[in-house]
Amino acid sequence: MVAIMQGMEVGLTPMAALQSIAVVNGRPTIWGDGAIGLVRGSGKLEWIKERIEGDGENMVAVCEVKRRAEPAQEPARFSVNDAKKAGLWGKQGPWQQYPKRMLAMRARAFALRDGFADVLRGLGIAEEVQDIQPIRDVTPPTPPKPPVPPANAIVHHSETITAESAIQQAEDMQIEREVSEDDDAAAQVDDTTFFERLEADLSVVTDIASLEEVWTAADPMARFEGKPNGETNQSISLAIRKRAEKRMGGA
Repeated sequence: MVAIMQGMEVGLTPMAALQSIAVVNGRPTIWGDGAIGLVRGSGKLEWIKERIEGDGENMVAVCEVKRRAEPAQEPARFSVNDAKKAGLWGKQGPWQQYPKRMLAMRARAFALRDGFADVLRGLGIAEEVQDIQPIRDVTPPTPPKPPVPPANAIVHHSETITAESAIQQAEDMQIEREVSEDDDAAAQVDDTTFFERLEADLSVVTDIASLEEVWTAADPMARFEGKPNGETNQSISLAIRKRAEKRMGGA
């Protein structure tokens, strides 16, 4: 199916596609003879020349192509030395059986892909792609998930956490009570100090104006408004004022 669909992309009939197109290393490719037939059939090829130069280890395959109405491109070459660098020379299979043919196919592949990319539309040349090592997936495997502990272990852990939480909560509540008691004691000390200062300040005033000034600055009525024991503390403050007024002969 892939061969037929790819063949239709480049203008081949279904039967021609089955004969000329092969999937190599997961990639649609066209055999060298099919590629030259496709290029000739496009009407864009003016001529093609192929030859082998030299002998033995000095052989070089040369392929020259020319598009119509365009200058001839540089000849494509593939030598024995190139094959050695690519690890192909002497390779078991066609490279041992038909070395000249394989050199020629490589040179042809270069020339056709360079000169007629619009005709081949990305198709690789099968003889060339066959010699490319397939890409291996080297992504490290995903580590397995840790095993789920048994249900009884989960319950036991939950119970342990709950007990620890309860102990911690009790300790926190005890600390809060101690802090609250300390705050109350501190507040009581502060109130006592306030009364002592108020009485000391009022004990030295000599007139009503000075008394009002001290009273306004201390403002005991606002200080204890809405506070615990607020009314009692306000009454104590008023009693201290009355003593100061009585000392000055006030009402």
